[in-house]
Amino acid sequence: MLPQTNVEVLTQLTDLLGQMSDEQYKKPLKQLHDNSIGQHVRHIVEFYQCLLKGYISGTVNYDNRERKSQIETDRYFTLQVLGAIIGKLTFWDEDKVLSLATSYDGEELLEIPTSFNRELVYLIEHTIHHLAIIKIGLNEAFPMIEIPENFGVAYSTIRFKEK
Repeated sequence: MLPQTNVEVLTQLTDLLGQMSDEQYKKPLKQLHDNSIGQHVRHIVEFYQCLLKGYISGTVNYDNRERKSQIETDRYFTLQVLGAIIGKLTFWDEDKVLSLATSYDGEELLEIPTSFNRELVYLIEHTIHHLAIIKIGLNEAFPMIEIPENFGVAYSTIRFKEK
């Protein structure tokens, strides 16, 4: 169930990238504090990469992202990376116990017990949050791009509105 929900959210992102031009994708937007759609997409992608890397090593560390600029500027490359992530998500054991590593002061590394399932939940919410930010930029800078009604809207909000 969870991997499929992650795939649904990432598919919203791939569908969006298919509508954008490279110029739109990498253009800094005032509404996003001079960040581009591509920078937000990179952020989303790299969190998933950290989780998949952590699945193998047993420790997830979102602070140790590669920050690969090609993801910010090359939609075609990004679509390939997203496709690979989507492919991997559906085959991995949701119940694997992991450790989450982080450091707030840059010195002391905190390690907290977590699981692949828990991190999938986190990435759903994290991705939706960034999709909402992307939606703000798109609505202001590129209103001609069609965005689904529930793009960047939390599943709980969608359910609440349906009542």
